[in-house]
Amino acid sequence: MDYMELFEPIDEVQTAKNVRRFLTKDLDKLLRMANETPSFLHSPIIDDMPKSASGKNTSEEMLVSHFDSKSYIAKRILIGIGKAMNNCKLIHKQILISKYLDDMYDWQIMQNLNYEKTRYLEIKMNALNEFADRLEAQPDCPDLHIYKSGHFTDI
Repeated sequence: MDYMELFEPIDEVQTAKNVRRFLTKDLDKLLRMANETPSFLHSPIIDDMPKSASGKNTSEEMLVSHFDSKSYIAKRILIGIGKAMNNCKLIHKQILISKYLDDMYDWQIMQNLNYEKTRYLEIKMNALNEFADRLEAQPDCPDLHIYKSGHFTDI
């Protein structure tokens, strides 16, 4: 990959819509799969602690590993989501957490941040795009960008 490919033109409006869909629909599924709550994403996450082996039989291990693998993958993606969200600019982080983790309405967030609707929606779109940029840099996480050239990496 060369330098110019790093800056492939992104459709910011469509990327924001894609991120919004991901955070409203897929995030809930990931939380359920990993048996976590939205508060799991509020603060920095420390994981990858060593785990001891169990004394299960082979058939049971195969069955459990199937479910554990889905849970493990979901948890890895959630860790990436948490890091991406927490690394966003402060105002973007506040909007993303308030909207998608705390389930606040846009009018409540606008009121709390003292923004008019037009300015708030502009900042929210920037927040969604920054989140997409930061999520793409996380291991095991999807690229939520919609590219102007028509390139789209699906989840």
